Amino acid sequence: MSKIEDGESTGWGTSPLTLRQAVIERLRDAIILGLLKPGELLRDTALANRLGVSATPIREALGDLAAEGLIEIEARRLKRVTPIDSKEMADLFLVQGELWRLGYVWGMPKLGPAGVSELKAAVGRYRLALSDDDALSAIRAGHAFHTVFITASGNGELLRSTLDRRSLIARFILLHGRDTLSENGLALHEAMLSAFCEGDYPAVLAHLDRLTGRLLQLASAAATPKSKKVA
Repeated sequence: MSKIEDGESTGWGTSPLTLRQAVIERLRDAIILGLLKPGELLRDTALANRLGVSATPIREALGDLAAEGLIEIEARRLKRVTPIDSKEMADLFLVQGELWRLGYVWGMPKLGPAGVSELKAAVGRYRLALSDDDALSAIRAGHAFHTVFITASGNGELLRSTLDRRSLIARFILLHGRDTLSENGLALHEAMLSAFCEGDYPAVLAHLDRLTGRLLQLASAAATPKSKKVA
């Protein structure tokens, strides 16, 4: 991790960051990318030195990341990167899949031309990320695509519940399912967009179900001792 620079922008959005937000984003990315490994102990001072900031924004950031499930704060204030538990990830995918589906069901009838433009932009970013071999950006583009529908649902609690765990999902995909970030994955999102534009809501949901089913398969494969690599 390099030192924090003024005016950094968040990976999930485009707005300039405050120092606290920049620290959160840098640590979040390091965890998602595996630079800070699952189970790794974290020390405020060491992280502060690496990022060129004081310990205060580090402590604040770790607290926020703990709320996202990326950090565990144990007895005596020991902190570590949350280990990956494949059973817990399968449970997460199962729940998130249902929440995403609900967001689509509620959101599709309310989504207008501006939302379609956002969907097309997300697909474009996914395509560009693949051409740049930028796995994290591809994941974020996919999340942005789903978030358009969930936002359109108008249910703030549903949106919060899906956004809170997107980083855990991103980390798991990067460490155990990079093969899903492919032309096939892009084609799936393109098919969802096409079906929606044609008014074929059942087809959109069918494509979504295939996507969430693939995530559940990844979690199951990761839980199998003999499976060192997901095909």
